[in-house]
Amino acid sequence: MKSGALLLLLFLFADQAFAATISGTAFEWYTLEPLQNIIVEINTTPKQTDVAIEGTYSFSISTPGNYTLTAQFFENNKLKYEAIETITLESGDGNFVVDLIMLPALGEDEFLFEDFNELGLDFDGTQTPNDSGFLKAITAGLALVLIALALFFAGARIRRKKITETKTVKESEMAVGSDSEKPISGRQPGKEAGDALSSEATEALEVLKRYGGRLTQLELREKLPYGEAKASLVVAELEHAGKVKKFKKGRGNIIIVK
Repeated sequence: MKSGALLLLLFLFADQAFAATISGTAFEWYTLEPLQNIIVEINTTPKQTDVAIEGTYSFSISTPGNYTLTAQFFENNKLKYEAIETITLESGDGNFVVDLIMLPALGEDEFLFEDFNELGLDFDGTQTPNDSGFLKAITAGLALVLIALALFFAGARIRRKKITETKTVKESEMAVGSDSEKPISGRQPGKEAGDALSSEATEALEVLKRYGGRLTQLELREKLPYGEAKASLVVAELEHAGKVKKFKKGRGNIIIVK
């Protein structure tokens, strides 16, 4: 008998030794503002119920264990929002804060659509056109896209221009190189000195004689109907054939008929 009474006293003291508090605030899911007049319940023994007029609730727990919080919000006698949270309390005192996010109740889709309308959204999730902030954001985005496209095409035109200029320079260099590699007309490769002069060399020699047998290479080139590279080859042919003598003077050459 005494042992039974002792065990009962120990159980009562152990039960009183545990003291915890569960409290928190219930928030509306899309505004994250405290929701008023929420009915919050916890499945203690006996069950506790709190009407959170300002959105805050509090329960005192004297026994450790697993507990389920249930919160409901009614509008026009219809369940609009609800929340369910599970919390485990172990031995020891403490204050536990459990905030609740009130979501649209299952089976009440019409309230979910009403919330979208309050946000300025259609049922398909698109922004309604009367929202000036949304229109400004769309306009700014389009402007950035247009600016990016303009910069892209401007850069492409600059690149095309540079490529065209480079190609033109290379083609000119290739043309000059091809002229220098071509044999002078009227002269076959492998001809030895003393053979007949090409028609170009003969023409250049006549020009020199006509101007007193003495011209700079620049003056000679200006009086001939072909470019600088070919004129240099003609002078080299005349010099090789022993028809003229070339002297260096400054940056240019003086060509004298022998």
